[in-house]
Amino acid sequence: MSDKNKAILEEANAAIAEGNNEGFLSCCTDDTEWTFVGDKTLKGKEAVRQYMAMTYIEQGKRI
Repeated sequence: MSDKNKAILEEANAAIAEGNNEGFLSCCTDDTEWTFVGDKTLKGKEAVRQYMAMTYIEQGKRI
């Protein structure tokens, strides 16, 4: 993995850890594909945004 890609991954992971979905999404391209092995694939940044809004919940509140 290149240093640039590693830095992007670290930034995206830090955003998720902080509950910052939009910060995570800023690290994604519009044609992002997120594959859940053996399940489904989300295609596009908006699909990922919608998934995160419905799935990522912390302390009873959506993050």
